[in-house]
Amino acid sequence: MAKVWCGDDDTWFNQLILLTEESIVVSNTGNDDAEPIRERLNSGESAAAVLSSDSLTIPYLSVTKISTDKHDEDIDIEYKVGSESKSKTLRLRNPEKRDEVYVELKQVYGDKFQEAEDTYNVPRAAYGSLMALTIFGGLTWLAAQAARVLQQAGDYDVEGRRAGLKKLIGWILETLGPTGCTIVGGLICALIAWNLVKRVKQPPAMLVMQEGPYKSGSMVGLMMKYSILLMIWYFVANLIV
Repeated sequence: MAKVWCGDDDTWFNQLILLTEESIVVSNTGNDDAEPIRERLNSGESAAAVLSSDSLTIPYLSVTKISTDKHDEDIDIEYKVGSESKSKTLRLRNPEKRDEVYVELKQVYGDKFQEAEDTYNVPRAAYGSLMALTIFGGLTWLAAQAARVLQQAGDYDVEGRRAGLKKLIGWILETLGPTGCTIVGGLICALIAWNLVKRVKQPPAMLVMQEGPYKSGSMVGLMMKYSILLMIWYFVANLIV
């Protein structure tokens, strides 16, 4: 019999997660349908008969890596379809349910997968958000400058390849204007900054299961990433000033 979990009922939809004898099955369903479907599955009905046709089935044999952050409620599954690598996030919305699913998966793979714990230091935890903040901050500035130029230019013709897409982008920039671009970009940057503070205060503590030894990121690699980030900051500062 498949083991079934579903998210809490305070969201617009639930993600039903099934662990069958051969695969992980994930299906999104409405709140009102989640519990009845779970009861039907627990009563012995097959997943094919109960779940929608767009449910995702991940065979255990295709999974290459399973990871979760102790401070989060999700489990990330990396798997392969042929030669293509894919990933799926199991959203449990509850630490207890997350632990239950993780333990079940650990039992499924047994000695085939090796488990490792990887606790990030502050620089490593902050890097991704800092890079995202740099990219979106730069895009916000460029968008505001482009909107200002378009407003000053008045009427203009767009020719060449993808003229329709260029006109659409131009229309959006003109509609938002420099102020609108700054506000929209500023809101995105604020969300990224919030995530940065969150990760710095509580760096990820990852549990990882995979076939073969797990290798954490090296300090040399992290230093190279920060060197590139500093070069980007230097270039942008010279461009703006």
